[in-house]
Amino acid sequence: MAGLRTAPIIAAALGVAAAVLTAPAATADPALPDFSAFPKADAKDYVVRDGVAYSVRGFTTPEGVFCTSSSHRGMSSVDCFSTVPLPGASDGANTVHVRRSGNVLEPTTMVAAQVEPGPGPVEFEGHPLRMLPPAVDYAFDQANCARDATTQLACVMSNGTEQHGFVIRDGHTEVF
Repeated sequence: MAGLRTAPIIAAALGVAAAVLTAPAATADPALPDFSAFPKADAKDYVVRDGVAYSVRGFTTPEGVFCTSSSHRGMSSVDCFSTVPLPGASDGANTVHVRRSGNVLEPTTMVAAQVEPGPGPVEFEGHPLRMLPPAVDYAFDQANCARDATTQLACVMSNGTEQHGFVIRDGHTEVF
């Protein structure tokens, strides 16, 4: 993640144990967009590092949230960041992380981290991150992310029996 314009993101993305706040267990998954109803995003539009060993893709939203997803040696993650606290997030959390290792999903985590805007668009290793349009399924790295008329952003990972992720909607960020 050294190529991401904002250095503090590196610590957040790596899940520095001292700063990680694990989301409380939710009673039920929140309402999610119907990912299957949307066309799939084209991989070439979101790739910022292509490779068999370690690939990275990313996007931004109009609200200023920016995300990267990656896969490496059977591990996948979606890491999303904002320069301000996520809507309704406790403790000023401005980052959210969803991870899968093999078939094991880790609990979704939220972190308060210093994320400073740089000049110009958000970049990863010199590649500007593209805007994720509404009603498109960003389906990469074992994750799905989408925006629609009622959802600012939703990202999920599943292992076939359970799913973890987050939804930003109506001034609130909910993790599950």
